[in-house]
Amino acid sequence: MDDIIYTMKKFPAFPNFIPLLLALTLLFAAVPTALGQALVSPTPDFDGNIYYMVQGNDTCLSISLKMGVEIETLRQLNDLDIDCSLIADTRLLLGRVLTATPTSGPTPTPTPVLPTPTPYDGNASVCIYLFDDLNGNSTVQGGENGIAGGAVSVTKRDGVENFTGLTTGIEDLCFPEVPEGRYVISIALPNEYNPTTAMNYEMEINAGDRVQVNFGAQKQAVLEQKLQSEAQQAITETRSPLLGIIGGGLIALAIGVAVLYGVISRRD
Repeated sequence: MDDIIYTMKKFPAFPNFIPLLLALTLLFAAVPTALGQALVSPTPDFDGNIYYMVQGNDTCLSISLKMGVEIETLRQLNDLDIDCSLIADTRLLLGRVLTATPTSGPTPTPTPVLPTPTPYDGNASVCIYLFDDLNGNSTVQGGENGIAGGAVSVTKRDGVENFTGLTTGIEDLCFPEVPEGRYVISIALPNEYNPTTAMNYEMEINAGDRVQVNFGAQKQAVLEQKLQSEAQQAITETRSPLLGIIGGGLIALAIGVAVLYGVISRRD
């Protein structure tokens, strides 16, 4: 009997363990649930702050387990006392999300819109020289001077451009601002002159060209004298062989007559 009483004093009655067992059961049941909820975080607000709404039975420990935030962090972010006292239905700051602000690069400078340049054909320089072609070889040589009074025309094929002028006999007649294109360059001689070169040329003139055109002419008297001289020379050249032939024939005839006379004299 004494042994039985001793045993009951050593081990308390079974009903005294029930509250402790229930508390341990609730604690171990709450831990997995809290750990599972730690993966879910509220959405940050516009400023990047993450808040949690405190429930009636929440403690810093339960919120730490649910949200995965250290108790000390909760205390510092929310200025809580050492006991980490909470008030239901109030917001508890869990943390802040830093939003990266994009670094603004240099503002691109817009490309200025330039006006489309107006097509420009460009200009050329055209100079005309009318010379006295004394020897008639169509080439300017030393001693052959210029002729005044030649009427020059530089005309574009489409007829839009036309430049005219008179030769001075001293220097070239120049047109420094002739637009590029295809032109006919011609000249009308003074009355007492005849041409020794072509009187018009057609050519393509490009921007930046410096065109020199020489026209040759002779006075009519000089030309006529030259023609007469050439004709006389031709006649002389024609007569000279003929006279030689006639002279040779007469000599041969004289020799033949002399031979014949000698033969007849011997017979007699």
